[in-house]
Amino acid sequence: MTTPAQTMPASDGADRVPSGRKARFATGGLVAGFTLNAPNYLANPILNLTLGVNPLWIGVVIALARFWDAVTDPLFGYLSDRTSTRWGRRKPYLFVSAFLLGASFTAMWWIPRGAGETFYVIWFLVWSLIFYTAASAFLVPWQALGIELSSDYDERTRINAFVGIAHKSVGMTYAWLFPLAQLAIFQDTLTGVRYVGLGCGLLLTAACLVVAIGVPEPRQPRQIVERPRVPFMESMRFILSSPDFMRATLASVLTMMSLMTVSSLSLYINIYWVFGGDKVAAATMAGLFGIVFNTLAILAVPFVTRLSQLLGKHGAMMLCLGLIAISAILKFFAYSPQWPWGQFLIALLHAPGLSAFYVLMSSMTADLTDADELRSGQRNEALLAAANQWITKLGMSLSYIFAALILNLSGFDASLPLQHPDTVLMMRILFCAVPFTGVTLAILCLRKYSLTAAELTRVQTQLRGRASTG
Repeated sequence: MTTPAQTMPASDGADRVPSGRKARFATGGLVAGFTLNAPNYLANPILNLTLGVNPLWIGVVIALARFWDAVTDPLFGYLSDRTSTRWGRRKPYLFVSAFLLGASFTAMWWIPRGAGETFYVIWFLVWSLIFYTAASAFLVPWQALGIELSSDYDERTRINAFVGIAHKSVGMTYAWLFPLAQLAIFQDTLTGVRYVGLGCGLLLTAACLVVAIGVPEPRQPRQIVERPRVPFMESMRFILSSPDFMRATLASVLTMMSLMTVSSLSLYINIYWVFGGDKVAAATMAGLFGIVFNTLAILAVPFVTRLSQLLGKHGAMMLCLGLIAISAILKFFAYSPQWPWGQFLIALLHAPGLSAFYVLMSSMTADLTDADELRSGQRNEALLAAANQWITKLGMSLSYIFAALILNLSGFDASLPLQHPDTVLMMRILFCAVPFTGVTLAILCLRKYSLTAAELTRVQTQLRGRASTG
């Protein structure tokens, strides 16, 4: 019987990427993590708790924005794969979107004072659509650039390990955005969030420029450049017909959708269950939890790469998703007013599991690009990454509506200093049951995933043979 370690493709070192280049590329992970999570962390505290906007409207706006994000991903993927300029296929998108991302995030939170609920909803929607258009224009070419950096099975995981560290590093900041906006140096929370948004916008632009300027784009082989262009819909249809692509993508959808549906409940449970209505204490706990969670996630990254070498990406992914499922059940007992610090125990399981999910899913997507090229004859790094994100974000857009519905259907009333015990109990049950169900289904989707290390070696051997005769 062949062990996973024996099936790993050998690397002669020619496909290794220097650590400095990995680190500069991984700066895009800061952008990816921030654009995915930061608007959501501020939306309910600012629009609902501060300005009194109905949480259902907030959920609808976020869902529409993420749906638009999902639509634009394949478009930018197709355009980037077929762009030909003196600066490359990816660089023009990376550079221009850097400035649009920073400006739109700043404007999103520079909310005019004294306007009504309808105005707030429209303002948030318009700037969210612009922000996520810019996010697609940056992140899709960035993901494609990462696929192009190396074709080695393990090196791809090491590249995404750098990205995982960056992704989790910025994760420490989200929960502190609302507390920062409440600092005494500001006139009020609305003034505070304006300057928090401005600072974040400037940092977003800077992080994007590190990638756009500091990571050289690999030159494409002549036979790839000269291949005939396939229409967009035909390319998408071919990608979506891959069983392994759909297994990995559905696992991603189920995991992200179930986690995002209940992510905002953590703050509400801390406010109204753990801390008895104390918003400042709950916000502080959320910030501390973010630091502990993401520190553990970063520390887990080296173990994730080693686990991938021992079990293969598929086996390591299923094991780590199992950790997330277990942690989902334990949350019901760990969030307790008798022992507020008990929720940190959840991070011991959830943080390594989620860290592995991000690292391994990105590395598996790179492998799927080679399999797609063998089947289609086209090199579609950006489009394949975008197709994965398109389906995942469609699911996530629904999760924001589900999150708002959960909050409303639980009986939550923002005007009350404390919520009814039945409301809090329903929140706690859903906080555990939804992610456990989603992640368990994701594990089942991955059971028949077939693109192992040995299979990837076979695919790449055939591609090299095709190139040498083409």
